[in-house]
Amino acid sequence: MNTGSAPIDCGRDPVEAAMWLARAFTAGRRLWVWAPGAPDHAHHVAVEFVHPVVAGTRPLAAAVAASAADRTVSTDATLVIGPDGATADLFISTDQSDTAIVRSYHVLWELVQVALEHPGLIGSSAVAGGDSTGFLYPFLDAAEADEAALRRSLRASADAKTRESEELSRQAVESNGAALAQAATAIGRAAGSGGRVLTMGNGGSATDAARLARLLRARGIPSESLSADYAVATALANDLGAERIFSRQLDAFAAPGDVLVGCSTSGASRNLLAAFDQASAIGLATVGLSGYGGGSFTDHPSVNHKLVVQSMSVHRIQEAQAALMSALCERVAGALAATSQTS
Repeated sequence: MNTGSAPIDCGRDPVEAAMWLARAFTAGRRLWVWAPGAPDHAHHVAVEFVHPVVAGTRPLAAAVAASAADRTVSTDATLVIGPDGATADLFISTDQSDTAIVRSYHVLWELVQVALEHPGLIGSSAVAGGDSTGFLYPFLDAAEADEAALRRSLRASADAKTRESEELSRQAVESNGAALAQAATAIGRAAGSGGRVLTMGNGGSATDAARLARLLRARGIPSESLSADYAVATALANDLGAERIFSRQLDAFAAPGDVLVGCSTSGASRNLLAAFDQASAIGLATVGLSGYGGGSFTDHPSVNHKLVVQSMSVHRIQEAQAALMSALCERVAGALAATSQTS
């Protein structure tokens, strides 16, 4: 447990949060994540730590909790994403934009991974098996005594990531203005005629797709995530292959007039591209959110509306996509309001 009197705010003090969590992982603890009312955020944190998007980084034990008190042993660490984190070790306030929330846990993950590369400062050399190289190079651990320098470096990194994220998010919303308006019109038209919005994505993008569905439902628009039912997704992946987990669900759930939204950082996921083709054949409007300049979504004929982030950083792409989703929901609300006034 955090011995301080209050949880560490990951947004306000990302360095302290990262150093504390790196030491918790080093001591063999797990991280339990709870996000009341927004489980997509909790699942995003878990997949970041268990299946890192950056090659070569280590998987760390993290799981989604049913409540802030849901931990297997009392020494496990807890992170609450919500309006009140008083009972947790770490806290991310939801009194801010979705982009800022996503950025907070991305930066936390990034800084934790850096901190873990300094075993002499986070105490792994004192834990059995904590430092795999300590017996070969014990002098390296002994030499790591300047924690202040590491903290300064982490702070500079966090500040730079925040500036980059804020600027990229602003640029993404601005450069995709026309596509946002067109996608919002398509969703508003579907909602107005009794249609639904179906969302999809893989890994962290699956949680982003679930968040978009949640945000749309909050505005009264029927929306479902095709990644949400683990029984359906794993059955299809096991029997038909991962490439068909979304296109096969469209056969069961989609109807002409619905809208399919696919979220991807690369814009190259084969199962999303297959689902877009299936959606086009059924008669659905399609929206693709992608990074890497658009990837395969850019010139794929079955993607009607393309929301593109011009970046090669997975984390910064997802943060900008959070901004695009918020902007899309605002425009959908505007499109619905305009439709109601003219009807």
